[in-house]
Amino acid sequence: MTGQQDMNDRDLLDFPGARRLKAAGKVAPPSADAVAAALAAVRQAAAGQAAGNGDGNGTAFELEREPVATVVPLRTWRRRLPVLASVAAVVAVALGVASQPWSDSGNAHGSSPAAAQERTGTAPYWKVRTSHWSRTSDKTQKPDESYETVWLSRNDKRGQSGDGPVREHSLGEMAGTAFWIDRNPIMWDELEKLPTDPAALRARLLGKATGESAEEGLFNGIEELLAQSPAEPRLRAALFKVLTGIPGARVTEHVKDSTGRPGTAVDLDADTWRLRLIIDPATLHTLEAVTTARNDDLKWGTQKLQAGDLLLRTTYLSVGPTWQAPKPAPRP
Repeated sequence: MTGQQDMNDRDLLDFPGARRLKAAGKVAPPSADAVAAALAAVRQAAAGQAAGNGDGNGTAFELEREPVATVVPLRTWRRRLPVLASVAAVVAVALGVASQPWSDSGNAHGSSPAAAQERTGTAPYWKVRTSHWSRTSDKTQKPDESYETVWLSRNDKRGQSGDGPVREHSLGEMAGTAFWIDRNPIMWDELEKLPTDPAALRARLLGKATGESAEEGLFNGIEELLAQSPAEPRLRAALFKVLTGIPGARVTEHVKDSTGRPGTAVDLDADTWRLRLIIDPATLHTLEAVTTARNDDLKWGTQKLQAGDLLLRTTYLSVGPTWQAPKPAPRP
């Protein structure tokens, strides 16, 4: 084993929660099928990145978040802050810090932006595919269902509803792409500067905002950051800890989203509604956001709801970096 290999091996345990993971005891090894699937995913990702680095116009590399290994949970939750407890999760976090294609961690000294981007593998766009479901106000009408694809970059946002034309979205008065925590914008270029200590991160995200509305805004903002931003693994781990530390938040393991993908649910009661985020514990991406009625006899247009009735659901079908985005259609 070379010295560089030895250093890489040590870095595999350099992630938030490593000490608690070691103290929690042994974790069952992954199955042979899980290992084979993970290796296949890595080879596919490497091939896609290599193709994209050839001339900047290669095949886009997108992380389709279909789980490739089963998460082995720890015996207990401590302080309601879940620990990544599978071999797949440990590798995803530790390896991802150095090799994720949206990482800006390369040495770009003395190079042009294009050359630096090609060398580090930094994809310029973040692509998000979602399906939306919403209850109509009239019980005689069917729910509204739609699909959307969005491409985000530092200074650009484009969207496509279903198979319709690609439209350029206005960024308003912002000088670039922002992710909103209540009324506090977090700019794309700020992501790599955000603290990864949960207490410091919470303070940075909330600013001076306090109260239940601020906590709800924090909950919804973390959904956006975990789904629509190119946040690095250590920042994702810190965001997850902030999310589960919101007063009143409740964590449930071994749930599934509406497509059957396994995840960890974080619930928060907000006024008469119950908010739920389902997070992939291996990648710390948002799988689904769900709003349901909290109490019986709530009015929704002409309908009278019961506790647990579904109101809104956004399912993140795939998220990840991509090298290209379609040109917006001309405005009519």
